[in-house]
Amino acid sequence: MSSEHPDLSADATVASPPLKPDAKENKKNVTVIAALWLVLTAIGIALSIWLTSALLPSSMSTEMGGVRSTVLVFSLAAAPVVAFVLATSIYSLLAWRKAPGSADVPPPDAPPLRGNAAATGIWLLTSSVLVVFLLVWGLSEWSAQQVVQPNDLVVKVTGQQWIWNFTYPDAKVDSHALVVPLGRQVQFNVTSLDVTHGFWPVQLGQQVDANPGLVTTIRVTPTHLGHFVVRCSQLCGLYHAYMYAQGDVVTAKAFEQFLEHHGASAATSAKVALLAARQGGQ
Repeated sequence: MSSEHPDLSADATVASPPLKPDAKENKKNVTVIAALWLVLTAIGIALSIWLTSALLPSSMSTEMGGVRSTVLVFSLAAAPVVAFVLATSIYSLLAWRKAPGSADVPPPDAPPLRGNAAATGIWLLTSSVLVVFLLVWGLSEWSAQQVVQPNDLVVKVTGQQWIWNFTYPDAKVDSHALVVPLGRQVQFNVTSLDVTHGFWPVQLGQQVDANPGLVTTIRVTPTHLGHFVVRCSQLCGLYHAYMYAQGDVVTAKAFEQFLEHHGASAATSAKVALLAARQGGQ
């Protein structure tokens, strides 16, 4: 037999060329995917709003407010993108799967995206707008956190296995609990005595590594009275999970009493607390 005529068994079949869908079928597919995309986008937006409120720690500082806003905005921006991927995937699985017992014929090919100026332009424009928006938002939030207020309160934070120590240089006070005044910017100078730890005052919305031999600075401005927790966010050894400390945002008067209770003179405590009162603590 000539090589031009392949030897086929009795039950063998020659695969048919892929079918080409008509315009009506394409329009139907696009319409269904678009409707599914809108529904999933609405669900994603609702989940973004609810989960941001339900899962993130409560806000006790200006910075934590920025963190919550950023997570919400980024989630809202991602919702339509995720919804489009899900809508396309779900429709593909349901509409274009091979039915049991059907002929082994591939579904019709969709129009190619290569060379489609409209599809390519929409994809590039949407991606560019999202990237630029997220970049501008992130830089704005970062810049806002770099503003240094006059007379901020300096607190030296020292981590070691497996305890935190907080030093108030202006009052010459040491404590294993972190107490900060309401409304006054606090500058944390963070370091470690042994291994790398992670200083994370959860409800204040900041986190930074505590590295041995280095001092890293972060700032927060407390906006709500109450308790918060300080945790270690870097795996630092056997008792890493137990390396946490109690934190409190208090009034200027309560902050003065805290300093006196830990050994500062009445005059020094009053002087340090007076600055806190002028910047918003009462």
